[in-house]
Amino acid sequence: MSTCLFEFFPVELLHGIFHYLSAHEIFYAFTQISTYVDNVLVSYDRYSISLSSMLKHQFDLMCRLIRPEQVISITIVDNDDTPDQSKLFFSKFDIRQFINLRSYAIISSDQSIFLQLDLLCQFNHFQALTLPNISQTYWCLFGSHVETIIPRLRKLITNQHPITKPLNNLRYLTITHCYCHNLEYLFRQMMMLRSLNITVSLDMFTDWSKKIPVMNHLRRLTLGIQYGRLTMSRMNQFLSKMPRLLHFELRIDDPMDVIGDEQWTRWSRHSNADIEDANDIISGHQWKYLVPHLQTFDFRFCLLNRSDEKILDSFRSPFWLEQKQWFVAYDDYQSSPCLFTVPRFAPKNIIYSSDYNTPWCTSSNLGLDQFVDVLTLPKFRPGTCMNHNQQLLTFIMSLE
Repeated sequence: MSTCLFEFFPVELLHGIFHYLSAHEIFYAFTQISTYVDNVLVSYDRYSISLSSMLKHQFDLMCRLIRPEQVISITIVDNDDTPDQSKLFFSKFDIRQFINLRSYAIISSDQSIFLQLDLLCQFNHFQALTLPNISQTYWCLFGSHVETIIPRLRKLITNQHPITKPLNNLRYLTITHCYCHNLEYLFRQMMMLRSLNITVSLDMFTDWSKKIPVMNHLRRLTLGIQYGRLTMSRMNQFLSKMPRLLHFELRIDDPMDVIGDEQWTRWSRHSNADIEDANDIISGHQWKYLVPHLQTFDFRFCLLNRSDEKILDSFRSPFWLEQKQWFVAYDDYQSSPCLFTVPRFAPKNIIYSSDYNTPWCTSSNLGLDQFVDVLTLPKFRPGTCMNHNQQLLTFIMSLE
């Protein structure tokens, strides 16, 4: 009789593997491998259930083997491939059985799911909630159920709906959309935040960066600009309110006109704001004065106009290359040219064509092709090939 390799794995190592898998994946992959592994499955008490796309026999196996007290996380997902799976699951289990539940994510519009939120208050370990994009009508119907549970949370992922009560326990917040004039109120409601991931629409005619309070506990900030012009003076003012920030990520998705800067010229005619050089926001010389205290700094700036390799020159100073070792790349192959840090924002999905070139980078030793996971190829005519970029094939995980 052959010996199962997993029998030589310590329990802690198997638990480490399980951490990266959903409950149905764990049971499907590891059940009946050996008595030893089966015993590990029985004793494991950190299962995460994701009611998304899983095959029926995987769903049935999970429901048969799992015990509610072993579950710490549940994700409810509307999916065309598995309709009504959440209803079927809760016909087999009562939400009140999951006494060790810590996290509950709703990516669904099922009314019955929202009605369960009140019941989560009775769980001693519950601390994280993810909410879907809820219409105003839905919020009027179920907002009270959400507000019942929010004050005890340590982690919240939500959309633009207002938070009406101070959240002194909240440490980790993600908001998928917010207007800049709401930032002051939002920050004052959660002064103890350690991590914030927020996407904002800006208005040049408001002093949004000046009005927000000092956030002494914030260590990590992910800021997305969906719309509007971000200036360096606003950025400097904003970051000055976060004296203990260590990790900062900035995404500007609204393409910036940094050559003609027509948008900025139009705005400046109708405001009292100081006129700034349009290139300041993409200048490494400017950024080095704002971020020297940070441990990590990543950004991705979408540009309206195409440039050349010279756009990287301000990021080639000793501060960037030697002191911080933060490397920057420029890619004009995409529909919208981008300036970004690597490896954080290195392209992972490439649609290949005959004129494809690897993005320019401030580090010649950092090959960006190694970060490509998916390569989509066109229909080549017989006799054609991709000779000058065959190195791409060394790293990709998927060809389409």
